[in-house]
Amino acid sequence: MFVNHQRTGDGISIFRHKIGTKYLQHVKTVKSPLLYAPNDVVAMSRSTFYATNDMRSTSRIMRQIEIFFGMAWGHIVYYGHEGMFTTAATGISYPNGIARSADGNTIYVAASSEPSVNMFRPASDGTLALVGKTVFKDFVPDN
Repeated sequence: MFVNHQRTGDGISIFRHKIGTKYLQHVKTVKSPLLYAPNDVVAMSRSTFYATNDMRSTSRIMRQIEIFFGMAWGHIVYYGHEGMFTTAATGISYPNGIARSADGNTIYVAASSEPSVNMFRPASDGTLALVGKTVFKDFVPDN
């Protein structure tokens, strides 16, 4: 899965890869009004994922203001088995990179404007509950 910044709007492109080959097969690209500033994506299965929206603003000047003041307006969306997007977590200051633990029980999100890494526990409905946070003094986490 990849963040895809298309002229027709941002989306997440889903691919398949057959082990032993050098090729990816495009399955589909999914879009939603909830996915307007995607920065990173992490797969939970072949068809479900979380994606970060790093900012709420879409205009250039408002994005600069949001970054300068470190506004916690970013959020994470979930794309579930039903093919629908939902908001999984809100109030994150510039959510950037996203990753998951090997067992899938923890989602890690780099909040670059804090700077911190937030740890979330995913629920069966795709929502994320904040379970921890590591704040950095001399380090800004990114993707």
